[in-house]
Amino acid sequence: MAAKNLKELAKQIEDMAKKAMQRENSKVKKVAIETGKERVQEDVYNVYEPKIYSRTGQLKESWVAENTQDGVVLYNTRRDGDKYIPEVVETGIGYDYTGYGYAYESPRPFIKNTKRDLENGNVRDALKEDLKSLGIDVE
Repeated sequence: MAAKNLKELAKQIEDMAKKAMQRENSKVKKVAIETGKERVQEDVYNVYEPKIYSRTGQLKESWVAENTQDGVVLYNTRRDGDKYIPEVVETGIGYDYTGYGYAYESPRPFIKNTKRDLENGNVRDALKEDLKSLGIDVE
């Protein structure tokens, strides 16, 4: 269906982009999750000293990308009982263990940095690929 004006065209493009990124095998979702994992590695895991201790990797592996009315949302689901671990790590507030000699109370903004990386273009090429997979010609 051809758009009658720019407003309709913008709506059609938005709808196509949502449909593309919400597909089960969406490249956007994969890139978003991989970006989150990279930020956990760099901002959370790599700052520990000493680096020799048993790490579960649960924070790094707990990323989920879900469809929403507006497109896709990315979040980390890691919990320890009632404690939402991403918030504790992100803010530095709520730590109850300091046994490795690292100042755990220091904020490690892996969520903020993931958002920044995605906004700075990490997801742009992935969305282009998702649109192309729907048969939409994009450059």
